[in-house]
Amino acid sequence: MTIPVYQWQPTTDEIAARAGIPPERVVRFDQNTSPFAPPWAVSEASRAAAASNEYPRADYRPLRRAIADYHGIDDEMRIVVGAGADEILLLVAKTYLGPGRTAVAESPTYALYRIATLQVGAEFTAVPRDAGGLRFSADRMAAAAAGADVTWICAPHNPAGDRPDAAEIATVIDAAGGLTVIDAAYAQFAPQGWSGLLPDLPDVITAGTLSKAFGLAGMRVGYAVAGPEHAARLDAMRPPGSVSNVAAALALRAFEDPSWMEDNVAAIIRGRDDLARRVAGLGLTVSSTATNFVLAEVGPGALEVAATLMDRSGLVVRSFPAGHPFDSFLRFTVRTHDDHDRLITALEKAL
Repeated sequence: MTIPVYQWQPTTDEIAARAGIPPERVVRFDQNTSPFAPPWAVSEASRAAAASNEYPRADYRPLRRAIADYHGIDDEMRIVVGAGADEILLLVAKTYLGPGRTAVAESPTYALYRIATLQVGAEFTAVPRDAGGLRFSADRMAAAAAGADVTWICAPHNPAGDRPDAAEIATVIDAAGGLTVIDAAYAQFAPQGWSGLLPDLPDVITAGTLSKAFGLAGMRVGYAVAGPEHAARLDAMRPPGSVSNVAAALALRAFEDPSWMEDNVAAIIRGRDDLARRVAGLGLTVSSTATNFVLAEVGPGALEVAATLMDRSGLVVRSFPAGHPFDSFLRFTVRTHDDHDRLITALEKAL
């Protein structure tokens, strides 16, 4: 069997060469990262780098305690730290899946759920979403989850942007025959936040990340919140020291004082609402979103529009291949106001 791999867009340098512009003029509207980094990131990283000759403290106890405090959890041993939420998802697959086991997820959704499942030899079932892929189908997911070893839920959803409510998620959890994993990478951008995503149930694992709201995507820090038994099993499978000293130090600072993150989220939400309004002003249908990106229906020429934006302007947007439920859509990460000006101008010309 061919092992599936995650597919990346061309690098920023490659895109700059193709568009004939300096790399700093390339804008990544495709990666759903923050347009800003914490103002203390450089100084904190420099301080932590003084210990770069030493291995990280492999138990990450201070960081686990800070994450637990952030979520109002008494026991820091319910937290597992990983190199991004992606490592957490891969650890789940490695721990709970394998030949003869099954996992289910919505379709479309984040590609890593399928990839992680197939990489360990398990079977993967895709469950169609409602409204052409734009809405969570609690009934279909619950029916599929009943016979699955692992049920993957992305909430808020990537790439649609919707946020299932707590009752819908509970319906799936109640029906699940095995473990339910909630990927809450975008939770801070939703009106409900983390509400309903951290059920105190023995067979639920919730994954979080510092790549979105916290502005630390380059540090690759994620974490799981789980019951003690599941946390211990995941931690036993985690490579020792997979999060570097520098990354752990920045993550600790971010959780000890989340005020910058909260301000960043508020700014991104304002930018999101403005970007959605401006994209809709071009005559495109914009889906409601509880994330840091905007999904818009462009029509059958969406792939060509995306290629034009990249090749002529160095603006990289997320497109979807032919046959994908969203092959007529484009997705735009919220960036700065100036970046949005460039996007709207280029998008209007490309349309």
